[in-house]
Amino acid sequence: MIKFKDIFKLATGYKSQLSQFFGFNVLTSIFNVVSIGMVIPFLKVIFKDDDAVLIPAVFSTSPSDFLKFLDYEMSLKILEWGKYNALLYFSIGIIIAFFLKNIFLYFSFYNLAYVRSAVVRDIRETLYNHILRLPLSYFNKEKRGDTISRFTNDVKEVEWSLLGVIELYFKHPVAILIPLVTLFFISYQLTLFVVVVLPISGYLISRVGKKLKHAAQLGQEKMGEVLSHLEESLHGIKIIKAFSATKDKEERFKTLNDEHFRLMVKLNRKEFLASPLSEFMASIVMSSILIYSGSLILNADSALTGEFLIGYIAVFSQLIPPAKAISEAFFRLKKGAASLDRINDVLAAEVEKDKNGLPAPEFSKEIKLSNVNFSYGDGPLVLKGINLTINKGETVALVGSSGGGKSTLADLIPRFHELNSGSITIDGQDIKSIELNSLRSMMGIVTQDAILFNDTAANNIKMGDFYLSGDQLINAAKVANAHEFVRELPDSYNTNLGEKGMNLSGGQRQRMSIARAIAKEPPILILDEATSALDTESEKMVQDALEKVMQNRTSIVIAHRLSTIQNADKIVVLDKGQIAEQGSHAELMAKGGIYKKLVDLQTFE
Repeated sequence: MIKFKDIFKLATGYKSQLSQFFGFNVLTSIFNVVSIGMVIPFLKVIFKDDDAVLIPAVFSTSPSDFLKFLDYEMSLKILEWGKYNALLYFSIGIIIAFFLKNIFLYFSFYNLAYVRSAVVRDIRETLYNHILRLPLSYFNKEKRGDTISRFTNDVKEVEWSLLGVIELYFKHPVAILIPLVTLFFISYQLTLFVVVVLPISGYLISRVGKKLKHAAQLGQEKMGEVLSHLEESLHGIKIIKAFSATKDKEERFKTLNDEHFRLMVKLNRKEFLASPLSEFMASIVMSSILIYSGSLILNADSALTGEFLIGYIAVFSQLIPPAKAISEAFFRLKKGAASLDRINDVLAAEVEKDKNGLPAPEFSKEIKLSNVNFSYGDGPLVLKGINLTINKGETVALVGSSGGGKSTLADLIPRFHELNSGSITIDGQDIKSIELNSLRSMMGIVTQDAILFNDTAANNIKMGDFYLSGDQLINAAKVANAHEFVRELPDSYNTNLGEKGMNLSGGQRQRMSIARAIAKEPPILILDEATSALDTESEKMVQDALEKVMQNRTSIVIAHRLSTIQNADKIVVLDKGQIAEQGSHAELMAKGGIYKKLVDLQTFE
């Protein structure tokens, strides 16, 4: 079933503009009929038989009598004005009617432009805000390109569908009803005949669009795959070039692009069938009308005359555009319904749970993980039975082989993921009971990939906290060894860093991310392999910055280079999702277990 109401619901917040759109469409339709109907007296002047007997007629609501009255009044005016003046006056009337029609048409579109743009803005804003509140697990499953496709292509399809729905509700019915009433007064017999024939042609047109929604949905999904491949290629362009994988990527893209091409050809062919089919059906209806109307004129008892028949056909021709537009809107709506489903899939995804959260505690004692178990979705357990206490002021290092669960464990503390079982508490308060923003404000996070935004250096350090003072900002930059190079930028702290901070070197980007992590002076620091992607010189500067940052703070450090964490208060060795060993560097080396093997291996390397 087509979701007329679901799509129209998007525009219900703009009732004033919709009301004005409807009102101006009524006036447009009235003056459209008037402008076309003026052809009747014009033809009456040209074809008037001067020898014909003028038969008096009085006004009546009966369609047949009304037609005779109209014919009588026009004949009187022609006699009164003379043929030339009558032609002049009727022509001026046509110009005025067309002028008013188009003025009202503009004002109807004027209001429609506001509604369509406002709805697109609202959808994008709602979608963006919802995406920001989705858990990280959602992005582990969904392709970024597909999400971008929903944000762009699908929103555009919904916009076109919305236009179709609004016109179906507020424009096309008026554009059909007013001419239809006019036609009824000209000849009710002919109009009844039309009313029977039109639904048949409409039914035939609707049959064509049955499979359009499914085809549209497949097309949008395939476009998501194309965009995902593009986004992935742009992100990894250096690797593609380094491994001479250009040809392989080109062939993969060609396969995806060709699949999308074939789907869109089928979709567009079905969509384009709407217009010629509706026009062909209209020609059949028009021919049927000509045959039937001719028989009425030949009937001596009928009030229908030649000029009224031509006027009838001229007014009837005004039914064809809205009828055609309805069929096109129907097809457009099929595509939009598929896109709306895809957008709603994102909006239906559950956001991070944060109901009635309590403020975070002051943090004076410890972070405690008790029997923590975690898996991604329905997959196997990544962490199994984790029991760990991190005391305030301690530096705790998480080490182990890749895939051991180090980053996952660190991600659980700011609640980037929800536990399968067990609990994590801060000073005895379960983090599930703490309001998310309050919980995360306790923590500064530095990741291996220094993620910066296309904004100024100052705003990248502030990261949304515009109440951060200038002194706090500069102090954070100094502690992170970032102040000197930021000060040398063209506009100092007001310099835009470019997309992903590409105007800075790798070491500078990492020091900026450290400055951001400590700008709010959080009591807890999470450092996820913060120096592993840097060269030796950059690593030295970043390591110096980290050592200053970690003073008097509780720090959780994930380290690849074990030489950087030998002074940690506690080293936790994770192996296959479990804590295999923990203790100081000296204790673990003396034990001669997994940690010593890892140290020896790196020393040998």
